[in-house]
Amino acid sequence: MNTSGQARLTGRVILVTGAGKGIGRAIAERIVRKTLSAFGALHGLVNNAAAPSNAGTVATLALAAWNREIAVSLTGAFLMSKFAVPAIAAAGGGSIVHIASQFGRVAVAGSAAYCAAKAGLVNLAKVMALDHAGEHIRVNTLSPGAVGTHRLIASRGSLEAAERALAPKHPIGRIGRPEEIAAAAAFLLSEDSSFMTGADLLVDGGYSAW
Repeated sequence: MNTSGQARLTGRVILVTGAGKGIGRAIAERIVRKTLSAFGALHGLVNNAAAPSNAGTVATLALAAWNREIAVSLTGAFLMSKFAVPAIAAAGGGSIVHIASQFGRVAVAGSAAYCAAKAGLVNLAKVMALDHAGEHIRVNTLSPGAVGTHRLIASRGSLEAAERALAPKHPIGRIGRPEEIAAAAAFLLSEDSSFMTGADLLVDGGYSAW
């Protein structure tokens, strides 16, 4: 995160999930309790956990693969939010960000579970925004395009291979950088976005504009 992003969040306690394994109810509750114990308050949550995705149509995808994607991406966000919302409300309000994807807006063939889970996050944020506005909690989604993460590099073999394959699909002419997504998340977590809730912020290099 850049310096301006850090300045936006000075004095705030933000919990970020990012594990690649399933998040159970007890784990979610303990993560929130440990944060409160260590820092005394909670002002924000970023639901960033993701499962290894399996390609497949509804006809070919194994039920176990479907369940894993939904459990980590969607149910994980539900559980973390379930325990974080009361803590954020107790601190006077704050911001929750679900990390979705451009594929929550547009589809890609052969990714039934991934697209469904990300679209679910977009609408989960909307209903949470309605449910918790009275507690001064804003809830939005952040939807990146292809970003040069370790996960993407591993799937493509190298950053260069990922650029060759995916840059032409983004009108901006390249894939994203992790720090660009971090800056967008800092914006959504901060008071700079104080009039935003129930929104889906696309940071996808123009991918979904095609």
